[in-house]
Amino acid sequence: MNIFTIGIVSISSILPRAQLDLGTNALVQAGYRVKVAPNVVGPAVAPADERARLLEEFWLDPEIDLLLFSRGGEGAADVVPLLDWDALRARPDLPAVGFSDVTVLLNAMLEKGVGHPISGPMLSYAGRLTPEAREWFRAVLAEAPLPPVRLDVLHAAGGGGASGLPMGGHLTRLHWLWRNGLLPSAKGRVVFVECTAKYPPSQVRQCLEELRGGGAFAGASAVVLCDFRHTGADRAELDAFLPEFASSLTCPVFSGFPYGHIPGILALDFRRHLAITPDGTLAWPAPAR
Repeated sequence: MNIFTIGIVSISSILPRAQLDLGTNALVQAGYRVKVAPNVVGPAVAPADERARLLEEFWLDPEIDLLLFSRGGEGAADVVPLLDWDALRARPDLPAVGFSDVTVLLNAMLEKGVGHPISGPMLSYAGRLTPEAREWFRAVLAEAPLPPVRLDVLHAAGGGGASGLPMGGHLTRLHWLWRNGLLPSAKGRVVFVECTAKYPPSQVRQCLEELRGGGAFAGASAVVLCDFRHTGADRAELDAFLPEFASSLTCPVFSGFPYGHIPGILALDFRRHLAITPDGTLAWPAPAR
């Protein structure tokens, strides 16, 4: 990717000014030009129609080479139904980077076949990323080689190995997409799932079971259960449930990929093929072109 100018946009919650300054200064020091949408900071979140209009404006700005979302939070589900997808097709390959609440947009982009979704750290993570995660992010944007990552095998179905393009994101947002008919097909893809501690184990269980029962994982090459931020008794409950859930799927299921609300989050390019060996070694054989 030839990235010279990064557009900072928001379709979710607002960002504190100090985090905006920290993030944009880091990008400028790295050699990028930066444009910031006016709704990224403010006394209150802008109305959904304004957030949609600004996203479209930045998407169609020929000077912007990549969209970087300022933060997650809440609100993307109100914006995505308002977008003019036909207009956005004027730039069908524009990279857009985010995760958490932005899961809604990235997977809608897959479903609509518009844009280049990358699920990875947003501007709000500029001051807390680990050096490894920062270097990984640079490599993803440069389409450079990535080192292999060793995963844990939860369920070795169908021979255990898998390959395909990734998709996924925050569990509750994937659930919302499925309920609203915007979740792309998992057929042939590797589905990555993460969740924050805001959602109790009972809701995690409900979302996963409804997604499974509704066919959201049908045809998936594999599922990777990533970082769940729960601790204490909630963590113990999930540690008991997740292997049980994994064994109910017909595809291989893995865990241990550092993706989620953590300083070590590793970005996932939804256009970059990956492969997982039966013993759980995840690798990117070559960048997608």
